[in-house]
Amino acid sequence: MLFATPRNLAARLMPVPNKRLPSDFKSAVALLKRPYFRLSAEAYALVRSVAGDSDVVLLDGRQMTYGDADGGKALMPLSRTI
Repeated sequence: MLFATPRNLAARLMPVPNKRLPSDFKSAVALLKRPYFRLSAEAYALVRSVAGDSDVVLLDGRQMTYGDADGGKALMPLSRTI
């Protein structure tokens, strides 16, 4: 399930410098929690710009990661903080 891109995304995102998901794919995926948020190409570029060198951003104070999911780009909540 994908939710629509959050409104006012640019104002609601914050960077979390130097945070990395586990390098093991299975361990990284285990951290994800649905539902995901669909990202257009423009929204994905914004998230990547805010994230900088990190795999994690904050959306309204909640840790999220971003990437390919469900046939497109998505912002994906983490089940626990890293």
